[in-house]
Amino acid sequence: MADDKIKREIEDILNRLDDLPAERKPIPIRKRSSGSPGSLARGLIEPLTRISVRHVMLTALALVIVGFFIRGATDAGRWLLIAGLVLFISSFVISFFGRRAGPATSPRYQKRWRGQPMDLDPPTPTLSQRLRAWFGRRSRP
Repeated sequence: MADDKIKREIEDILNRLDDLPAERKPIPIRKRSSGSPGSLARGLIEPLTRISVRHVMLTALALVIVGFFIRGATDAGRWLLIAGLVLFISSFVISFFGRRAGPATSPRYQKRWRGQPMDLDPPTPTLSQRLRAWFGRRSRP
């Protein structure tokens, strides 16, 4: 009897699942172009903002490799090699001095625990604390 009750409940649940409406994916709303020069420039620049420095470095490396192998066959190979080297060096410099560059230890966001900022770094010792520690190490045999 308990088995029949469980089977009926399972069938009831499965029947209700079949009656649920299908999930609808939201349709993305695209901005309409007004035809102004600003929107044209924005449309040309927007795809370029998705390119990272890593992508540029990989592209430069590919140019260097391709230019290296075809430099003897054509004059374009030498220019590919030079362009790849310039692009690689400039992207390397940008990776260090870019707008998002900062100290390697600082996070891009502030760590929080239960709404309070967390400071996991040990406090920087003062000059007197460093001198005491130094004399303590010197006095021990």
